[in-house]
Amino acid sequence: METWAHGLDIADALGVQLVPTDRLRHVAGLGVRTRDHSFAAHGLPVPDAPFRVELTVGESAAQWLSIAQAFAGPPGSGRAARGR
Repeated sequence: METWAHGLDIADALGVQLVPTDRLRHVAGLGVRTRDHSFAAHGLPVPDAPFRVELTVGESAAQWLSIAQAFAGPPGSGRAARGR
């Protein structure tokens, strides 16, 4: 996850557009495994309903994607959306 996230930072700084591949499933898997932590880190109740990640998401999944945090420590402001 760190390699992917910081790779995006470097690509942004160089003005390079990265092409997503199926290898991102590992990053998505880490995000899925840390969903409950994301809610707890932001002081929000963890949804009881199970979820799965798809191209189209429900309300709880959309909220989680806006606060997703796979690392320890306090939540940050995140990166700005760029319309990828």
